[in-house]
Amino acid sequence: MSSNRDKMITTSISVSKKMLLTEKHQFTQCIRTEENGCYIAQYKDLTLKSVFQPIFSRSNIIIGMEALVRLFDKNGDPIPPNLYFQNESVSLADQLNVDRLSRAIHLRNFSMSNYRERLIFLNFLPISSERLAAEGIRSSLLMSRLKALQIDCRRVVVELVELTAFSSKTLASAANHLTKEDFLIAIDDFGCKESSPERVAQVKPNILKLDRQLLLDYMEGSKEPLLNGIKLAKECHAKTVIEGVETEQQLEAMKALDIDFFQGYHLAMPQALLPRLKLVS
Repeated sequence: MSSNRDKMITTSISVSKKMLLTEKHQFTQCIRTEENGCYIAQYKDLTLKSVFQPIFSRSNIIIGMEALVRLFDKNGDPIPPNLYFQNESVSLADQLNVDRLSRAIHLRNFSMSNYRERLIFLNFLPISSERLAAEGIRSSLLMSRLKALQIDCRRVVVELVELTAFSSKTLASAANHLTKEDFLIAIDDFGCKESSPERVAQVKPNILKLDRQLLLDYMEGSKEPLLNGIKLAKECHAKTVIEGVETEQQLEAMKALDIDFFQGYHLAMPQALLPRLKLVS
């Protein structure tokens, strides 16, 4: 296992910049608009589209939108993003490029919407956040894009997805660099895969997103894992989001707990955000 991780680290470091999208014009060449005004991206045989799912407060107010990428192959068939990013036959360079392109279209679509004054939750592969910090956040394309779109960094929540990071230490360092530039940090899908109290303590997130499986286990009578997650968040002074709320019964049960925010199909389905001008009657 350790040899595989060492190999991944070496591969990450040796990814040539020639293989990566690093210049503004390279992104521009991949991005276009659909008839409805939404931005999409084309990368090799993939088409990337944005959808957004609201996150609600206890009083049912939308506090933010989580940006989610939808991938389609050359035949228009959907590809589950988690399978794409965990597919060993997909090169690390391609994964990084798709990850970065996703955020490029998410931010453009978000900036034109009626929700631009809310928080935007952006998923980052751990390696993306690590490379961003290593290459310099202030001079990054991400920062220049935010400035051009007039999106305040303090409204951007960097979601570190629960895929294996190359090093908990470097991931924590990346989170620290992002925090210094006023980004908010969230750990996504806590309760599965690589999540652990130690990792939370190292990363020091502003928000802990509790995985849907913890909700399901709680509803089946196994309450301790979810309660421990809530307790951990409070100890770290992090806000909590419960993911995967799909029924009114689940929502009522979660609202009976000390949870801050709620997300799931019962509350709102992920959908495209149309530009504000398109919403004017």
